[in-house]
Parts: sequence; C-alpha cells; structure tokens
Amino acid sequence: MKNFVALCVCAFALLACESDEPQKADKQAVEAQASVRENTAQPQNSAVDTTTDMQVFAYILGSVYGLPSYMNTPQRVGAMLELDAMIQGIADNERALKDSSWKLQLSEEERKDINEHYEKVAAERRAAGDKAPEIALAGPITGQKVVLADTASMIVKYSYTQGVTIDILFDGMRKIFGEDFEARFFIQGVRESIYGMMDSSFKKAFTDERLNAVNTKYKARMEKIREEQRRR
Repeated sequence: MKNFVALCVCAFALLACESDEPQKADKQAVEAQASVRENTAQPQNSAVDTTTDMQVFAYILGSVYGLPSYMNTPQRVGAMLELDAMIQGIADNERALKDSSWKLQLSEEERKDINEHYEKVAAERRAAGDKAPEIALAGPITGQKVVLADTASMIVKYSYTQGVTIDILFDGMRKIFGEDFEARFFIQGVRESIYGMMDSSFKKAFTDERLNAVNTKYKARMEKIREEQRRR
C-alpha cells in the first residue's frame, strides 16, 4: 500500500509543481492536431456553481493524470494518442471496477504486451535521435464510443491501455482519500485539459481560482496522509 500511495503522490505532485516543461515539448504536435479538429465534436462545458470540492478535485485529477500522458507520448513513441480510445479505456475500467464479471476490451496480458512494444519503440526513437521519424498525428476526436476491432492499430490499443492505467491511479486516489470521486468529472478533466492545450481560447468548466483553492485543500490533506505513512 505504501508503494501505491507513493506512486499516486508522484503524479499528484505534477499539479503542485505547476511545471509546464513536458507540455511544451509536444505542444507543436498538439497544435498541429488542433488544425484537423474543425469538424470534430467539441466539449459542452459549463461552470456549475453547485459542484462540490470532491467533484472539482476529480476534475483536477483528470488533468494531473491525463494531460502528461497525452502530451509526453508523441516524443516518446512517435505518435499522438487517440483521445477517444483513451477515454474509452477510462470508461471501461470504471465499469470493470463496478462489475467484476465485465471484461475490458484488452486483457491484462495484451496491455502488458502493448506497453512492452512501445517501450521498445521509445528506445529506438531515443537511439535514432534527430533521425527519428516525424510524429504521426492522431485521428479526429469524435467523442464517440470506441470498440476495439481485431484490425485496430497499435496506437489505438496503446491509447486505450493508457486510459485504463490512469483510471487505476484515479481509483487509487479514491482509496487514499476515502472519497468516491466521480468518474464523469475525472473524464471531463482529462478532456478539457487536453482541449485547453489544443486551443488557448478554450474555456474550462472551472475558474483557476476554484481549481487552485480545491487543489490547495487536497494538497494539505495529502501531506497529512504522507506524514501518517512515514510514521508506520
């Protein structure tokens, strides 16, 4: 449990550090992707005054876990994640958490193989240096459900796998804080943090003031949890 808490804390610290270096690295690819989004579905966001701090924090976690994964992938593996597949991975894992008889579209063994494949791809790109192939853009963002057919590309499967992975971390935060954070706000946070990188004029559901206040509150709670862990 201590190791899992430490892993979650590491990702949680990304927000506290407020570092944008990983985002800067691949913003050019994301901006290029934005240029082919003209006919894709846009998020229907609206600030809701009745949202609780718990809901807002789930939204924050969407940014903490989703944005670095999306932004750091292109330089690593030479292709952008498919956002629809990534979101599907989150949604499917949430369903699996609630129903043990329901199976993900990719087994644990398949996800492991896919991760290992892209670790090799990343190593090859590092070795190639400046000679590495250009980053492949993702397909259109439709907001529709994704069903992984046998013919699905490796990057689509990898995107799905990444979604499952960050949802596992999200569920870990539920356990750490003892709160049932809502997946719909987590998914909204993933989406809107990425849309915000694609379009600087995009208006998120919550103001920076609200996000900072909630983040400060939970950061203080996390510090108490970490202190308790150190004493054990």
